[in-house]
Amino acid sequence: MRVLLVNPPSTGVFTTIGLTMPPMGLLYIAASLEQAGHNVRVRDLQLEPDGLADNDMAEADVVGITSDTTRIEKALRIARRASALGKPVVMGGPHPQFMAAEVLGAGHVQYIIKGEAELTFPRLLETVAAGGNLAATAGLIFRDGARVVETPPASPPDVELLPLPARHLIDLHRYTATMNGVPLTPVVTSRGCPGGCSFCSSANFFGRGWRSRSPESVLAELDELYHRYGCRGIAFVDDNFSLDPERVIKIAAGIRERGFDLNWWNFSRVDTIVRNPEMVRAMAAAGSKTVYLGIESAADEVLQELGKKGRTTEAAAAVDLLKENGIEVFGSYIIGHLNEQRRDIERTIDMAVRLDTDVAQFSILTPYPGTVLYDQLKERIFIRRWKFYDGLHLVFRHPHINRHLLQVLLLKAYFRFYRRSRRAKKELRTYGRRQDLGVRKILACVYDLFF
Repeated sequence: MRVLLVNPPSTGVFTTIGLTMPPMGLLYIAASLEQAGHNVRVRDLQLEPDGLADNDMAEADVVGITSDTTRIEKALRIARRASALGKPVVMGGPHPQFMAAEVLGAGHVQYIIKGEAELTFPRLLETVAAGGNLAATAGLIFRDGARVVETPPASPPDVELLPLPARHLIDLHRYTATMNGVPLTPVVTSRGCPGGCSFCSSANFFGRGWRSRSPESVLAELDELYHRYGCRGIAFVDDNFSLDPERVIKIAAGIRERGFDLNWWNFSRVDTIVRNPEMVRAMAAAGSKTVYLGIESAADEVLQELGKKGRTTEAAAAVDLLKENGIEVFGSYIIGHLNEQRRDIERTIDMAVRLDTDVAQFSILTPYPGTVLYDQLKERIFIRRWKFYDGLHLVFRHPHINRHLLQVLLLKAYFRFYRRSRRAKKELRTYGRRQDLGVRKILACVYDLFF
């Protein structure tokens, strides 16, 4: 079959700052579909928001669309166009899975794939082509008349056996994310998350079991990126790249043994960093430049309610350890937890200023579908326009803080952090010359607004 896979345009802040990275989920699916003998094209509308022509869809036998919560409205508009051309539409991603009745009810989507689609998508196409029983195919949600049918979850794929992402179907050089001026491309080395963060749907989407690729498998992908595509910047985009410190040390050793001149970036946890200084040293020696830490709050009770395992006292130690090894820190904070009052948010802002990370990102607590938080707050939600679920807007009725004050506090957080010293203001002006994940453009906007 001829399959067209579509990545909808970005929304909100990502549209404003122009940050683009390859759609790894679609590229993994494309590789599996190609392996199954299908003819696949990928259209990434991050790069060309208006670039999807009717001819693109008319030439396909089936159209696959991925979507998260903020992009679902755009994804459904694409589905409507495909459906008008008589093309069956398959949709995947967290939002379609967790809001399946709403998505199917729009009338333009025939099938939703639950969870990871590398194995389920080819099986779906095989079943449809053979006129088989869809209800016997695991991992699907579809309509049978007025009834929504959801089949049992499919077994997750063995990440060690999946083909490498089909990067040959896109132009890597068109993406804008960079670090130290070096183009950055994402790499996925594990799936699943044993953590229980109430604000994150990853565990529900990928499962609580952590499935990691071996160091040899990861290094084979780095070999391809380095030699075939000329990549020198890597973003390890796993939910927690460093969950197994020994694996990280082996990957770092492999990078050094190959003599790769790589700059790389990854997500980690405060507690993992603090407890593994040897791993941090190995990362630094192998080209690690930035680590993203979910610091989130200045209150241990808030961390516990969010499902975070670390303690606030560990945050400073983690930041210091990374800085001692020449690794910059991207600190992330969430404000507006259900039990927080203004003074609690002010404490978190004070903490961010005191920790003095290289970058700080502040977000308003957002109950995404598929999260524990959504189930807790769904009766309080008053905004149902999904494009506002971007971490910049309060979408539920907060018991202690009105939404206008919370957005003022969000601005205040950025204002205080980036005015914390003359050095910080100088960093704000020049950050893009040293490193970039699109953050420099956010910071430029903040600087223009306040200075």
